[in-house]
Amino acid sequence: MKRETLISWGAFLLTFVWVFALPDAHNTIASLWPSVLAIGLAFLTRNIYVALFAGGFAGGLLLHGGNPCTAFLELFAKHLINALKDPWNLNVLIFTLLMGGLVELLQRNGGMTALAEWFLGKAHSKRKAGMGVYLLGWTIFIDGLANSMLVGKAMRPITDKAGISRAKLSFIVDCTSSPIAGLALISTWVAYELSVIKQGFEQTPNLSAEQIPAAFTLLVQSVPYRFYNWFLLLLVFFVIWLGRDIGPMVKAEREAAANIPAEEPPAPTTKCECTRLHLAIIPIVVLVLGVFAGLFIQGGGLGQPFTMVTLIDAFGKADAALVFVWVTALTCLLTMALSAQRPTEALKEGVIHAFFDGMKQLFLPTMILVFAWVLNSVIKDLGAAKFLAGLLSGKMPVGLLPSVVFATAALISFSTGTSWGTMALVMPLAIPIAVTLGGAPGASLVIVTIGAVLAGAVFGDHCSPISDTTIVSAFASDCDAMEHVRTQMPYALLAAGMALLLGYLPTGFGLTPWIALPLGAAACWAVLRYKGQKAD
Repeated sequence: MKRETLISWGAFLLTFVWVFALPDAHNTIASLWPSVLAIGLAFLTRNIYVALFAGGFAGGLLLHGGNPCTAFLELFAKHLINALKDPWNLNVLIFTLLMGGLVELLQRNGGMTALAEWFLGKAHSKRKAGMGVYLLGWTIFIDGLANSMLVGKAMRPITDKAGISRAKLSFIVDCTSSPIAGLALISTWVAYELSVIKQGFEQTPNLSAEQIPAAFTLLVQSVPYRFYNWFLLLLVFFVIWLGRDIGPMVKAEREAAANIPAEEPPAPTTKCECTRLHLAIIPIVVLVLGVFAGLFIQGGGLGQPFTMVTLIDAFGKADAALVFVWVTALTCLLTMALSAQRPTEALKEGVIHAFFDGMKQLFLPTMILVFAWVLNSVIKDLGAAKFLAGLLSGKMPVGLLPSVVFATAALISFSTGTSWGTMALVMPLAIPIAVTLGGAPGASLVIVTIGAVLAGAVFGDHCSPISDTTIVSAFASDCDAMEHVRTQMPYALLAAGMALLLGYLPTGFGLTPWIALPLGAAACWAVLRYKGQKAD
């Protein structure tokens, strides 16, 4: 039996030690065990399916006193079925499969090839291709999940030709999804962020309604304090521009550079081939603009005067996942119609056949999402996030509050794989403490603490192996999920460390963010310039 298998079984059987040590695991340190087990096994075995199932089953054992029969049955009867019945999860599954079919059509109708050639020109530069992915990620800022799916699938042919590894592609895609959506002031995140900020002030003792500041004003003021988001985005930029990497990414890039596809002889350019560019551009434009319009309309924006406030309100009320399904389905139909008018050899079996082929390719990767949702359901019942959030309740020096809040939020989001759940738990705890220690609802300590919660929540959503955004970024880029996590983790930890040491620690003691941000930018550049390695 392999060493990894023995260790995996040993780790799983440790669950029974927790059962006997803490018969009631709810809201205790034992509630963290399923996440620790799943993440540990994922890195050890590189089998994300086994790791997620083992973590979920271990959580079931903790919930049911170590009874394996009850734990196994409830894992399916309660957690799996409920996960598939959840409207958001179901819409995400449908949206993901539709996107698989859409991108397969774009590749077979020649549109993506034409787009790649138009974008790259004759020089398939790694820097140029990488910057294309990076800038496209900034453009599609409306939602992290939609960003990951579209950018990863659309840019894969371009980065392959340029010799960029799939691990690097998924890294750039992931880093320009949730971190950017979390910074954007018009996105599917904003209304939720405003609601949890409001909840935090409502739970602050001795604070009247008149004393509560406008949540949107505080959200805007907190943008410079989202140090993790900013430092990570700067790291990605310098990685692409300098052509240097750290950690396992160096090996992945060297392997990709050694296996760049051979250049095919250029085919004679005809008017017909040049005009295939519209077969990719029209669907992508319709998809992006359709999401904006769909969120606004479905959220009730048409019945109100068009202002920034009503725009944000409409985006917050809209069922984002349902809008994604509607718009993606419409774009698929449009792409089918366009492709049928300009058939290629790759479409000789028909556009419908190509569309379902694309959906079929994403079936197994979507199972990772399902397993992750099951694990999240189990650890939610165990109260793992509430246990971690309780760490904030103790007294601490005023200046350390933002650092402690960021570290706690990062740990919760990494353990649970959810940014929104982390915000909901930590923000109502952090704001009352910040107001009490800072002396006023609008004090700088309150603003930097809000930024720390929002940035810490993004950390896990962006790099946890049980986060849906991490998983989608990996399979949209056709990269093994654990390879993506393993190669991305050094950058995420580096950005988090810089956010802690150069961001939240000094600003907690009064330093302006306009000094902390340039310091962090310089540190990002220095690390990659002097410690990073070139693939060649």
